[in-house]
Amino acid sequence: MDYLATPSTSELPSYSPSSPSPSYTCQLGSGERLLEHTPQSRTSRHPTSLFVKKAGRTTVILNDQEDGATMPSYGRSATISGNLFLEQSESIVEVVLKVKAKLDTTMSEGGGMSIKLIDDSYTLYSQSSSRTSKLPCPDQIPFTVRLPATFDHSGKTYPLPPSYSLNHFSLPSLIVRSSYTLHIVISRIRHKKLEIWPKTKQILVPFTYSPRTRANRPILPSPCFFSSVKTSPEEWHQAITPLKTRPNTQMDPIYCHLFVPAGRIYGLGDTIPFHVQLSGNICALQDLFSGAELDRVVSVDSDTTVVSSKNSRPQRSSSTPLLRVSLLRQVSVSMRQANSWKNSTLGEATLWPIPPDLSSCCSSTSQCREGHVDWEGEVQANGDITVGGFEAGNVHVKDFISLVLTPPNPLKSPWLQLQITIPIRLVTDSFVEVAGVEVGQL
Repeated sequence: MDYLATPSTSELPSYSPSSPSPSYTCQLGSGERLLEHTPQSRTSRHPTSLFVKKAGRTTVILNDQEDGATMPSYGRSATISGNLFLEQSESIVEVVLKVKAKLDTTMSEGGGMSIKLIDDSYTLYSQSSSRTSKLPCPDQIPFTVRLPATFDHSGKTYPLPPSYSLNHFSLPSLIVRSSYTLHIVISRIRHKKLEIWPKTKQILVPFTYSPRTRANRPILPSPCFFSSVKTSPEEWHQAITPLKTRPNTQMDPIYCHLFVPAGRIYGLGDTIPFHVQLSGNICALQDLFSGAELDRVVSVDSDTTVVSSKNSRPQRSSSTPLLRVSLLRQVSVSMRQANSWKNSTLGEATLWPIPPDLSSCCSSTSQCREGHVDWEGEVQANGDITVGGFEAGNVHVKDFISLVLTPPNPLKSPWLQLQITIPIRLVTDSFVEVAGVEVGQL
């Protein structure tokens, strides 16, 4: 048998000790450029208070909670840590901590369904498994467990949904609830002679699961839309829809343009600017607004009118809103080949017209030409909205910017009501700039 020759030590290459690894810093050096960065919010801070719940002879203490919180809260892949304080611990034979979460859905067309999100169990103490026989249970037990980031359903993996509750009891009904709970199960012996029949007590601690997500780009300030859309058209997303007319009606076309910031991912606290433009034959535009005052536009509801000045006080009006822009949320559920959805309004917009108006653009002696009429506005989610859009299992929560244009005389007007919806995503945190770094570099 032939053997490969083994090289001698003298034939091996010489090696010198490696140089120490370079030091690293967050500060940019000469010639370096920041490609991507996810900054921490300036206002965010790590909570340091304790959440305390006492149930009989057991006290549950959870770390890292907001001061004065009535319910503990955790974020994505968070660590749940705390202590159990047990009175008369010598009678305890087992202590188990369970983390449970479920997504419950009910709809009148398909019945109900419950999806298990988390079902983890941790034995904190067990007399039967003690290394020393009959080792007593300590009166204080620390614990640390970690929440998973995802769950599996029907062969797909989804991020854990935030704590959420939707209750539409009117037919067709739709109920959605994602809930998270800590279960502390304590087994005690009733009597020394009855150790085989321990008494079990369960303590429930509901908690809020609130994963944070940040917008990936800023909403750039634009004092003048017309200059902004010319110099930075990439900063705006445009939706164009023609106004439909009644059958057998011959009218010049009118187009509705809705512009929103291009990212279409906005923080719940963001004020979202937008621009509305109606373009077409000026005479057709005047016919559309016949019977309405063009120096103002009704907004928010049928009783509120926003006059031409942005800061003017709303006045009363009995007409139907001409323009209504709002944040719209659609919650849809599917089960057993049935689908159901409900729409709700998260926030109403404020609008104001941009001059000039159409009152003197066209006369009977001049030929009608192409023109446009414009409005600007802002919309923001209501303060009680704390959850952004998500998809989990058979539930899909989607958000939109919705525009509804209703002619002043909807029963007589040749034009029909128009609705434009632009899909967006609402997230918990706004985009954050880093001091000394340009927005375009993030």
